[in-house]
Parts: sequence; structure tokens; C-alpha cells
Amino acid sequence: MSLNDDIVISGMSGRFPLSDNIDEFADNLYNGIDMVTDADDSDSRWPKDLYGINSRQGKVRDFDRFDVFFFGIMQQMADEIDPQSRKLLETTYEAIVDAGINPSSLRGTKTGVYVGVSTYAMTDSYPEEVQPDIRMSKQSVMLQTMGNMKALYANRISYVFDFKGPSLITDTACSASFVAFNLAINDLKLGNIDYAVVGGTHMTFEPFLVQNLQEMNVCSPRGVSSVLDQEADGFVKGDAIACVFLQRRPSARRIYASVLASRVNVDGKKTKGMFFPSTEAQEELMIMTYKEANVDPLKVNYFEAHCTGTRVGDLQEVKAIYNAYCSAPNREDYLPLGVLKSNTGHTEAASGVSAIIKTCTVFERECIPPNINLKQIKNEIKHYCPPLYPNTKPLAYKPAIAGINNFGIGGVNGHVLIECNYKLADDNGLEIAESIPRIVNICGRTEAAIQHVFDFIEKNPHKITRDFLALLIDTMKVSPSVNSTGFPYRGLFN
Repeated sequence: MSLNDDIVISGMSGRFPLSDNIDEFADNLYNGIDMVTDADDSDSRWPKDLYGINSRQGKVRDFDRFDVFFFGIMQQMADEIDPQSRKLLETTYEAIVDAGINPSSLRGTKTGVYVGVSTYAMTDSYPEEVQPDIRMSKQSVMLQTMGNMKALYANRISYVFDFKGPSLITDTACSASFVAFNLAINDLKLGNIDYAVVGGTHMTFEPFLVQNLQEMNVCSPRGVSSVLDQEADGFVKGDAIACVFLQRRPSARRIYASVLASRVNVDGKKTKGMFFPSTEAQEELMIMTYKEANVDPLKVNYFEAHCTGTRVGDLQEVKAIYNAYCSAPNREDYLPLGVLKSNTGHTEAASGVSAIIKTCTVFERECIPPNINLKQIKNEIKHYCPPLYPNTKPLAYKPAIAGINNFGIGGVNGHVLIECNYKLADDNGLEIAESIPRIVNICGRTEAAIQHVFDFIEKNPHKITRDFLALLIDTMKVSPSVNSTGFPYRGLFN
């Protein structure tokens, strides 16, 4: 692949536990905050202590809020749309803007939408009983049915933003968003699309899911996400709605990372059963991935693992990472190992894209956040650590190439290699108005939105560079549209 064909991650956005945006997410990671919290009256989704299940979860806040007029969706439909679908619309918009692109400029373009979801049986319940002779009853049932179809998650994004590329969901359980990412990369390589929105989403609203998983010893009865720790007793449910924006390097205005390779495989037949992870299949996939990218595995200096806190899965994956990236190439130095689930809980279908976003944050901040709830490494994993090094304190890091792993309970594995953007910021970037004053125009939905941007600029002077302001230019050019009520408020500063 030539430099001009490089596929890059140029925008990202997300909602995570205790985190309404990427900045809050990163701050929580670096401050070692446990984003898995106990339920209280303000955010409990079912009565506390129901069925005797542990009420600790990683929960997304304010999922009931949505600006219907901005996205041009009729109120009756918006009231019935799944909260995950609404949040996917928001994070799609934000990821495109984060790339320095005005979303309206992509209308009619070959932009693909690929969304990973988790579908559990018997979780969507039944709509109210339809009364065929009452028009309002038929309309209500239709809105409930169409508003909650997970198959429409991607289609609704394409509809609202008027994208003309492929529009689909993937469901391979926990590896769903990695499979979506892989499909997007392949379509970009084949020239089928010019841009891609890749999302992953998972939220838990059904208590019986947690009850069943705790009874089967899959979810932690303590509600503690102690990944790789001797006391680990299962994973903890976590929410996330995460999106990244992909495009080719020449057209990118911002670059978080280049995608060197992305591959997917499946375990196939296993003597221990379909649900037992395969070290051999994951190791094979990792080796195929770095060989495809022509990357020396010793050049990979950070690894973000899928590890969730289960007794079986973590050991099988750690062995695969060790074999592929340490034993085979005779690694002598440490390989830092990140486990996002220790912070957020297991975000299942969203876990792949969430891990990509975390890794891009590691590149940007040149520091690896601590893995939390890790007091004593499991006895069966100690043999691999070192050279694998799951740090428990912030670790200074020189960005280079990172490996990211993901797998689902059905045996579908995903592996991605990404490389940092080596463009370094310099002090000249802060010289934004040397000769003449520079006026920056801001637009927003409300006065509070304008003030939010002003506050961000005031509190983060080190981020307000010429490159940052250049990204704002196109995104602030708003013209009237029949598709949205737009940004009626304006503000400026110099």
C-alpha cells in the first residue's frame, strides 16, 4: 500500500461510563478512576438488589436526552427509538466534526456505515397489543417496532446524514465492532467507499441478563472488574457507544493513527466446545496480521488486550500474545499491556472500537494509563509477565506501533495494528495571531453550547494551536438546511 493509499483514523467520539466525551474518558483513564459504579436512585435501571444480582455496572449517563430537531427526526419516532441508536447519531456527528469535516459536506458521498451490536435473545420484549381498528394503535406499534430494530442502527445513520455507501450492522458478540472495522477497511482498500463511520454499541437495560451471567459464573458476583488479578471472578457489564471516522491519508485534516493491517478469523471446531477461546487461532491471526503489514513484531511497543476478567479467556489470550509477540521473535524488552475493561467493565460489541479510541489516546498523550484493580497477577499468568507488562501506574511512552486484540464468545477473533502520527507539535503552533488579531467564529445549538467551547479554549491553552483552529473552520460553516434546525446561536472571540 502506498502512502497515498494509507487509511487513517481521523476522528473519534464516544459515550463511556462516567464519560460524556473522549476528553472525560481519557481523564478518567489517566486518573485511575473505576468507571464501574454502584447504582443509586438517580441512575438505577431496575430496583436495587433485584434477584440478588450485584448492581455495580459501567453506565452511560443521560441516555434519555436527544435533540430530535437537530437530526430531523419526527418526535413520535424519536420517542420510540432505542437509546443506543440515538447516541450513535450523536457520536457519528461528533466523530466527523472531530476530523475537521462539516458533516453536511458528506451528503450524497460514498460514505459507508458499519456498526457492531450485541443481540441477546428475548430482550426487546413485545410491543403493546395492536388494535387493527384503531389508527393510533397501529401507528404506535409500528413506531415501537421500527424504532427498536437493531438492524436499523446503521441505516438510520445513513438516512439522517444522507450517506450513499454500504450501511450494515455486524454481530459476532464481543468482537462485533472489530468485524465492522475490518469490513470498513476492506471497502476502503477496494475503493468501494471514500469515507467510513465505524461504530460499536452496548448498553444493558435487562436485569435478567446480568442475573443469568452471574448464576453461570461469567459475570463477577462482586461487581469488580479485576482483570488479570488473582481475585478475578468474571467480567462486569459496561456501557459504551463509540465511533471512529476513517478516510485515506491525502484527504485527512487530522490523523490520530494509520491502520497498518486489520484481520479477522474464527476458531473453528474445538474439542473443548464452541465457547472456549482458542490460543492457537488468536496467535495465528496475530502473526498473519503483522506479516501482512510487513511489521517486525518487536517494533510493536504497546498492546491493548481484550482481557475481560474471566477465568478461561484471559489466560488463553495472554498465551497467544506472548507466543506471537514475545516468544516467536525473541523479545528481550517489556511489552506494555493495556486492559481497558479494568476501567470500564466489558462493553461487549463496543469493546473493539473503544480499545482503538483508548490506543489513539495513548498515542496522543504519550503515556499509557494504569490498569486498575490489579493487585496480584494471576498465578497462571505470572509466567508471561514479564516480558508482558500490565502497568498499574501511568507509564511514559514513545508512540510507535500498537497491536489491539478482540474476540467473541462464538470464536470470531479480530486483530488490528495501528501506527501513531509522527507529526509532532511545536511551539510555533501556539503562535496563532502574531501579526494581526485572529477572530474565531463559533456556532451552536444553544448559548450554553457556545459557552462550553469558550470554556474549553480558556481551560486548555496548550491545545489551541493553529492546527486546532484550522479544524474548526469548515465545521463552523453552517448553511440553512431542510434536514436540520441547525445552529441558531453564534459567538466569536479573538
